[in-house]
Amino acid sequence: MMKAIAAATAMTFGATGTMAQAAEPAPVAHRYLIERTFPEGALDGVDAAAKAKVNAGNQSLGVGWEKSYTNANKTKTYCIYNGPSEAAVRDAAKLNGLPVDNVTEIPFSYKSEPMNAVQTIAPGNHRYLVTRRGDAAINEANDQKFGVRLITSYLTTDQRNSYSIYEAPDFASVEKAARAGGAPFESISEIPETLYPR
Repeated sequence: MMKAIAAATAMTFGATGTMAQAAEPAPVAHRYLIERTFPEGALDGVDAAAKAKVNAGNQSLGVGWEKSYTNANKTKTYCIYNGPSEAAVRDAAKLNGLPVDNVTEIPFSYKSEPMNAVQTIAPGNHRYLVTRRGDAAINEANDQKFGVRLITSYLTTDQRNSYSIYEAPDFASVEKAARAGGAPFESISEIPETLYPR
């Protein structure tokens, strides 16, 4: 289930320097995070045929779907897409009948993954998306004290805002690591499900 924490709390992500200093260019020219909200049950039964239809619509506009993180009840998704422009990504969503709440270009990564990498987490752990606005230090050593591990982080064009994927034993551990770190964040959302394009 998605949980959010007010921006007054804080989070630190790694060892030294700022995220901007550690970021690497993404392997594609334009990558986007698309936030979508669905009615409960709308994503139940998404099968290979439904994915193939979405992929075909995307490809007709030069757009590619990498993966989608979802909250527990599958009403909120955070989709990673690549394409020639934001307009093309929005047009692909319209063509496929998919909602769009927000589109953010995320050309940079920290601890980048291959395009269709499947993330695995330790048994008993959970996965969280931490949304941050503004610069933040990377302090993975601090996170490890709370059993929190950074999987990957997507950064905006100016490298000041990020969407970071974490593995942790529970929500409280992510929050404790955040409070101990001192870097501001906007929200923490549990994202236990991942939808892949195939």
